[in-house]
Amino acid sequence: MENEICKTENGYEMIGFGGKPVNIDDKIKKEKCKCITESLLFNPNPKKFSPEQLKELRNELPQWASKNIKDFSENDKKELTDILKLEDAELLKKFEYKFSYFGKPASEEIPVYVFKIKSIPAYCPNFTDEYAVYGKKDKFGVELYPLKDKPDYPKIENKDWAKTELGRD
Repeated sequence: MENEICKTENGYEMIGFGGKPVNIDDKIKKEKCKCITESLLFNPNPKKFSPEQLKELRNELPQWASKNIKDFSENDKKELTDILKLEDAELLKKFEYKFSYFGKPASEEIPVYVFKIKSIPAYCPNFTDEYAVYGKKDKFGVELYPLKDKPDYPKIENKDWAKTELGRD
């Protein structure tokens, strides 16, 4: 992915959830991130999946592959299942970090990893930070993002999602 300048007159901004710009100058400097586009960045130290998240991904990836990959055979499923049985540290190496974007709230970075199955990319966003805000209350006791609205995890996306949602593949 090619780095593109995303500097505006107000400093570096990422367009977050709802289209509002969020100044991320401090994040860029502190974490040595690089802008890819006006809404994507590359973080040299992205948040990794937790053991709980890996467990969920182990359960969901075979189902995702069956639905999203043409000619996904029983042999393919067995091969994938064998890969998913690897120890956590080895399995994490199979997830390639691609980029990050900002979610809800707009200041929460969401790293996106790709897990390839038969050379087909399965985009796996890591929603750890975003999901942590659900059920939290503001100083008046009002839930910022109601727990009942928390999306299901994991959410595994296809290449069309990356092109449509993020303007990249």
